[in-house]
Amino acid sequence: MKRRQRAIVWGWRQGLAVWMVWLKRPFSWLANLTKPSVPWQPLQFGSLEEYAGWLVEHADWVADPLGGVIDSFPSLGNAAYQLLSKGKFEDDCDGLAYFSAANVEPFCDRPEDRFLVTVLLNPFDAAIGWANAAHVMLFFRQAGQWRVISNQYLYTPAWDTFLDALQHNDYVAGRKIYLAIAQTAQFKTVWWGKPGPEDKRPAPLQ
Repeated sequence: MKRRQRAIVWGWRQGLAVWMVWLKRPFSWLANLTKPSVPWQPLQFGSLEEYAGWLVEHADWVADPLGGVIDSFPSLGNAAYQLLSKGKFEDDCDGLAYFSAANVEPFCDRPEDRFLVTVLLNPFDAAIGWANAAHVMLFFRQAGQWRVISNQYLYTPAWDTFLDALQHNDYVAGRKIYLAIAQTAQFKTVWWGKPGPEDKRPAPLQ
């Protein structure tokens, strides 16, 4: 990577960290005040596979307003309103990850074993591009293994460790990760940095 490209990626990395770790949560709270909402009722599914099949039919990726510039987490109340009014939920990657976090809880080893994980890849990689360099997925642990949902798709593999799931899921596919941020289903940041054997992740992400 050229020096100018490295500088751009470094700036994006710093800005993304500030936004996701400190600013996005309060901004999302304000943004959700303007959106229609009804009380959220947990959806019922007999298995993770049943939910995965339902999700493909009832969730769609759409960009946040202004081409994704106005980026916020949704509320479950707004998700419930969308399901009630049009039979499906639409949002961008972080909204879809948050939506699935609410629905996979019965299939997790523990309720706290759910993480919204942001990754930043190289935007100068032609296979990735600027539009897809930053992405949010849901990571959760089931039967002692890590599973990943990206947008409306449950990835088939299961991984023994969080790091394996992070580096080898179908989206990252072994590419270099310039930044990873792990947040709980309540948007609390528990770790951020460059993933690696010595990255000081907390015990729940080992």
